[in-house]
Amino acid sequence: WQLYRQYYVLVITSTTGQGDLPASIAPLFHTIRNQLGYQPELRYGLIALGDSSYDNFCGAGRAFDALLQEQGATRVGEMLEIDATEQPEPEVVSCPWVEQWGRLLE
Repeated sequence: WQLYRQYYVLVITSTTGQGDLPASIAPLFHTIRNQLGYQPELRYGLIALGDSSYDNFCGAGRAFDALLQEQGATRVGEMLEIDATEQPEPEVVSCPWVEQWGRLLE
């Protein structure tokens, strides 16, 4: 993570349970929260996957966004939230979003 602080980071996460982080990304989230602190030079994008039939829709992505905002990072563009109940193939909406996000970095 430290190597990317001067560049851009694209965070992509699903949500498990009741708005929880998946086991594969939770350690990164906790390390950023507990060890990094203020990082105003970081610019990032975020794609959150979730299921709107659950109360905490895209909870993991929203938590990651809140953490990075709290640490002074700047989100480039809007966060993309993909609802599994409406979009069973997330790449249909995520691929165009990534292309658009890339253009914002120019």
